[in-house]
This record gives sequence, structure tokens and C-alpha cells, in this order.
Amino acid sequence: MMRAASWFVIVIGASACAPEEAPEIPEGPIEWSVSATTDVSEVEVGDDVTLMLTVTHPPEGNFVPPPETQLDPFSVIEYWREEVSPVETRLHYRVAAYQLPADLEVGVLELSYQGDDGEIGTLETDPIPIRVVTSLTPDVTDIHDIKQQAVLNVPRNWSLLWWLLAALLLAAIAYIIYRKFRKEPDSEAAQVWAPPLPRPDVEAEAALARLAQRKLIENHRLELFFTELTDIMKRYAGRRFDVPYLERTTDEILSDLRDQPVKGLRGILESADLVKFAKTTPEQDEARSSFDLARALVRTTKPAPPPSLSSPSSTDEPTEAPA
Repeated sequence: MMRAASWFVIVIGASACAPEEAPEIPEGPIEWSVSATTDVSEVEVGDDVTLMLTVTHPPEGNFVPPPETQLDPFSVIEYWREEVSPVETRLHYRVAAYQLPADLEVGVLELSYQGDDGEIGTLETDPIPIRVVTSLTPDVTDIHDIKQQAVLNVPRNWSLLWWLLAALLLAAIAYIIYRKFRKEPDSEAAQVWAPPLPRPDVEAEAALARLAQRKLIENHRLELFFTELTDIMKRYAGRRFDVPYLERTTDEILSDLRDQPVKGLRGILESADLVKFAKTTPEQDEARSSFDLARALVRTTKPAPPPSLSSPSSTDEPTEAPA
């Protein structure tokens, strides 16, 4: 089976590579002749017709195609020549008629050639009738040019313009009166009331107290402990010293606080960064030390109360550190 397939491939390849055979030339003398045909016998105005002249001639015979003027009243759109064989040539004309319904014809076409003896001869084709039809009405007998642009005489009614201006003026006056007597909404009543924020130190001490009550150190949840401790201290420092603290790194916050008395804040934040990002495992004593340092930082940096509100008997209740 494989051997048969191989022979088939070899035969196909040999046939593909073989040189093309030259067209056969009939033996004996070749008489000159010409015939004309068209692809249609009825067209509408402007449609094209393909006219083909088939010329039979001796090999290397010379001839001159009919001039385009012989195709009148048809207009030549395109012309091309096709060499079918050494003894046959086809001349293609694509023509069209631009006349209203009429019975036209491709007239007698004369083709000149030179015979073997050098004499000039002439061949003629038979006329071919072509009927040109149209979809226009019978009373249309000619194709007219496009009419010139018409001039419209529009009467000028100035009263309409004055009425329009008066309406626009009244609308403007009505808008001004509306803006003048419109009751403006009470801006204070429209605002949503929100309770005032406590002082930064009061808020921070309360947050530290809640953090101690959760006993995260005792439960060995040190990463969560340092995360919340960092949030408390960043918020306190930002509100206390009026610096941005949301979505900011430790270095950015400390850079804004370089002129403030927050020396212990660096140790708290950097210890928390080691736990959160470097995944170090701190000791419980280190966590308690950071908590005590944070509580002391809040107490030492909180603003002094106004003299009129201070009392000798008032004392601050300390926040208990987590055990």
C-alpha cells in the first residue's frame, strides 16, 4: 500500500514539473475571419454591454482593431485583448448607450489586416441589434440637465421677531423675580448634627483602656495587639500635633513629628513594624513595655487644661497596663 502511494506521489510530481505543452497550430493555411457577439440584446439606459470580436488569423498575423468611432452611438468604457491561441485573438469592448428607449445596433465593424503577400485586406462584421429600454414614463423623451438652484422669496414678517423678543424679556424678568423672592434653605438646619470629637488624649487613653481589657498579650495574639496599638498612637499623634496620619508609613509620620516631643513614639511604631512586616515573634514583656511607653507618651504630651477649669483636687485616674 505504501509503495503504491509513493508511485502516485512521484507521478503527480512529475506531471506538475513537466513543461507546458505549446498550443497546437492547425496544419495548412489559416484563412482570415472575424465575428462579433454581445452578451445581451436588451439593456436599460446606462447599462453596459460586452461586445466580443473573435479574429481568426495565421500565426504572427498582423491586424488593426476597428476604431472606437465605429461603435457610435455606444460609448466605450473599457477595452482589452485576449490571445486565445496563435491563430485566434479575442477583442473585448465594454460599451454603454446613454439614449432614451430606442432600437440601436452595433454597426458594421471593419478590421484591417496584412496578408502573407503583404497586401492590406479588410474584414467586416455583421450588425448586431441592441434594444435600449427605460423605466421612465412614456412622456419623457429626453434626459434633461439638473435645474438651477431656485430662489425662494420669503416674506419678512418683523412682527413675529418682536413677539419673540418680548417673550424672552418676560422670561428673564420672571427668572429675576424668582431668584429674588425664593426662600433660601437654612444652611444650619440642613447640616447633619454630629457629636464633637473628644480631645486626642482622652480618646487615646480610652482606646488604650479598651485594648488592655481585651487581653491580647495574655492570649498570645501579639500581631493583632501591635497592629491596634500602632493605629491608636498614629491617630493620637496626628490629631494632637495636627499632622496627616491616614495611609502613611512610620517614616512619613515621624518625619512630620521631628520637632515634637514624641521621642518614645519611634520605638513603639518600629517594634510594631517588625512584628507586622518582618514577622518577628516578640516577647510578652516587650509588648507590655510598648503599651506602658504608649500610655506614658499620651500623658506627657497631652495639652494642659485651661486654668479656669483646673482644680487642685482633680487627679487623673491611671490606665492599668495589661497583666
